[in-house]
Amino acid sequence: MFEKGKSYSREEIHLVVGGNKQSYLPRKNGKVVAACLRQDLNPEAPAVILCGANPPERAAAGQLARQDGAIPVFIKESTTTWKYQGMFRVVGSDTHPQVCAQYAANSPWTRGQIKRVLKLEKQLLT
Repeated sequence: MFEKGKSYSREEIHLVVGGNKQSYLPRKNGKVVAACLRQDLNPEAPAVILCGANPPERAAAGQLARQDGAIPVFIKESTTTWKYQGMFRVVGSDTHPQVCAQYAANSPWTRGQIKRVLKLEKQLLT
């Protein structure tokens, strides 16, 4: 699948997991199949994902919060490369405005832009 610490293009990620190549939470067959995160917008990534207000983004974040299992997580390294961080699963999700505002304070997002905070935990290989 993916090798920890190695960089991949969005096309390479797409060929393995599918989903929308532009979405930071690409979905295939109703499931989120990866997270491709920008650290400038998600300062605590990969442990925390900040989700905005647009409908497709909210739907993907809600799906990820509900689904079981781990997904591969990537952090943007350059305009064309994404570094693989490992397999992560959601261990917490919060939509309360006060909680979201707390995370927005430490990011470039404004107070009302964050609509969900997802907390992830790295899965160790057995």
